[in-house]
Amino acid sequence: MDLTFGIEITQLFKSAAQTGIYVISTNLLYPVIIILLGLLAWSFIEVGGFFTEWRARHSDFWLIENGALKAKGSMEANDFANVGAILKKFCSNRFHYFFINNLSEFQDEFHNKDLMRLRVEKLLQECDAEIIKKLEKSRFVAKAGPMFGLMGTLIPMGPALAGLAEGDIQTLSDNLIIAFGTTVVGLMAGVSGYMVAMIRDRWYAKDMGDIEYISEMLFGEHAITIEKLKQLDPDELSKNDIHDTVKVNSGFVYYDMFFTPTSVIIARTAGSILSQPLILAALFAAVNTVILVIAKAGYTALPSHLYLIFINLLMLVIIFSSLFLTRERAKQKSHELSKLPPDEILKNDTRNVEINYSDINEINISKSVMKIFTDSQCLKTGRIVSRNYLNRIQTLPISVTIGERT
Repeated sequence: MDLTFGIEITQLFKSAAQTGIYVISTNLLYPVIIILLGLLAWSFIEVGGFFTEWRARHSDFWLIENGALKAKGSMEANDFANVGAILKKFCSNRFHYFFINNLSEFQDEFHNKDLMRLRVEKLLQECDAEIIKKLEKSRFVAKAGPMFGLMGTLIPMGPALAGLAEGDIQTLSDNLIIAFGTTVVGLMAGVSGYMVAMIRDRWYAKDMGDIEYISEMLFGEHAITIEKLKQLDPDELSKNDIHDTVKVNSGFVYYDMFFTPTSVIIARTAGSILSQPLILAALFAAVNTVILVIAKAGYTALPSHLYLIFINLLMLVIIFSSLFLTRERAKQKSHELSKLPPDEILKNDTRNVEINYSDINEINISKSVMKIFTDSQCLKTGRIVSRNYLNRIQTLPISVTIGERT
């Protein structure tokens, strides 16, 4: 009697546990789907913010070092109020500005070296905390996406197996569609979050290195002598000598800027028709319109959205391949031009131009973008991709300014 009662209690508990777990898990399905859709939308927002930040990022060590040296000179001249303004001209990334803005609040204490070292150390810790906070969103999406995707996969399996046992194929197929769909959505959100977090982690690690370098330059115990750059005497150089070469690019167009003793030569090394955003957008719109018209006329065997996906992916592959090939052509052309004298560089391409230093009012470098100002025009050459150029250019008989031109 007691044995029979115990078996009944066990079966009752087992049945109640199964029913309870089944009810709880099935009722979690739609909340999980809503969370997955939210994570997917969040991942799209993060990817959009990532590309916006990527477009705005400009990091040039030589500009940062030059700015730190000039700020150090202002500190030695007791012009503490100008330190933050100088640094902002040479830095452009998010956490650079976070550090500089907070550092400017301590300008009244700059004369107290010991106190400033402690405050800078605390400020570096706050920067590190802000970086961790910034990365938390994408890291959460990267980890939570696959977790909720797995939940969305396992929850419908119960009703699917129950439908299979009862011979209800429709219930089985409906639940399997949900199961596999949530897996894909979760993995998509996770991959997007992981990519953004991984690249931003590298970006911000470099930013922290720049910030630590600036703080060490300003408040470290090292003795730094700031010397005025010596101007080169043009008579000391042959007219056919090339003093320095700066490589710049603007989208799919690449240039080499050859600085001679008397002029700067802007030589185009490679370019592509895809450098124009309007042309690129028109190309995508035309191809997609043609595909839709063909699908509407009934000349396709597969659904139109499959063709659109395939064609757009193919176009992206072509664009990235074109970018790579254009870059390689620019390297080869740059190597060829570097062996030529200035006169031959000008004759090499009719689009190459020469601007005499006497016609140049100012060369402005801001956020790694070089602009040449003359009496008649402002020539924006593009973003600088070469390094260690600044000190050598400043020795030439031209005015080189750093930061936004006012």
